Amino acid sequence: MKISDVVSLRILDPAMRDWELKDALTAARQQPGLQEIVVLPVHLRRAKQLLLGTDIRLGTVVDYPLGCGTVAKKAFEVGKSFQEGADFLELTVNGDALLQQPEMAAELERALTPLASAWGEIRTRVDSREITELTKIYLGRAMKEWGWPCLVLGQGTSIENAFHDATTIAYEGGDKLKLQINLERITPEDLQELVNRGVARVGLTRFEDLNLQQELRQIWPVD
Repeated sequence: MKISDVVSLRILDPAMRDWELKDALTAARQQPGLQEIVVLPVHLRRAKQLLLGTDIRLGTVVDYPLGCGTVAKKAFEVGKSFQEGADFLELTVNGDALLQQPEMAAELERALTPLASAWGEIRTRVDSREITELTKIYLGRAMKEWGWPCLVLGQGTSIENAFHDATTIAYEGGDKLKLQINLERITPEDLQELVNRGVARVGLTRFEDLNLQQELRQIWPVD
């Protein structure tokens, strides 16, 4: 397993101009083995054009960054994003609201399952900086019970918190729940430690410290 198998590039600057997006994606195309890039919805169509002819999967964020939109709003944005070329999505939800309102989880399931089946993967994202330790524990348990396949935590948490979150979610969610943690940057040693703790993917805004072709030891299954 190589570093390129477990990292994604995140380009989520709302102030980014077209030439900056083009430069960023041109540089990304030169990264050997890069598999995923996540951009803002406003940049999705342009990014799709700029990545034409590559095998890089393109994702975007939905109801980002707060996740306070209604289920109807989320479903509309999901459908629109897939129609505009997204291969996968990160759907932001409010973790506390999701746990306190089980009917919301059921409504999301009814609205989004057909869209995911028809179009592609939908990952559930929460801002781990805004929820308590107890909420993380209950959320891991709940997603395991609901059968939701992927939890995304971040953006911009510290590596120490990332280690702790990885251990907590791996214990509560089990091996059926894939965990993605989003950071600004990471060293190969810290990336290896996250993989050891059960993290399936790490989203990064910067790759300076990484050689994507470097081998990692695969401790946990990574799809």
